[in-house]
Amino acid sequence: MHSVKNDNRIRELQTAKETPRIVNYKVTMLIAAGAAMAANCESCLNKIVPDLIEAGVAEDDIRRAVEIGQFVKDKPAAIMKAAADALTGSNMADPQQPAGCSAEAMMGKEVEATSPCCA
Repeated sequence: MHSVKNDNRIRELQTAKETPRIVNYKVTMLIAAGAAMAANCESCLNKIVPDLIEAGVAEDDIRRAVEIGQFVKDKPAAIMKAAADALTGSNMADPQQPAGCSAEAMMGKEVEATSPCCA
């Protein structure tokens, strides 16, 4: 819970001891790699990854940063697919299941007799 009292307590704890900075160039660039992944910015990633490698960042750390970025991007989409499934009866969250009515069937166009809409 956010409050002025909590803010003051945090400042007191930080000033009572020397808090080392951890966000250096390498950490900043790892954050940028994850953000580039989440933003679907291929040109950003093409610039950032070589810079990270040149800076001596382990490939496992780079991989983890882009995996986190992908997760951050995908999680809201997965939640929305599940919500759409619950509200509409679609199968967006489970692509292995039949998709239901096709756009053509919904528009009244002819579809194959095997379509779930035609059953």
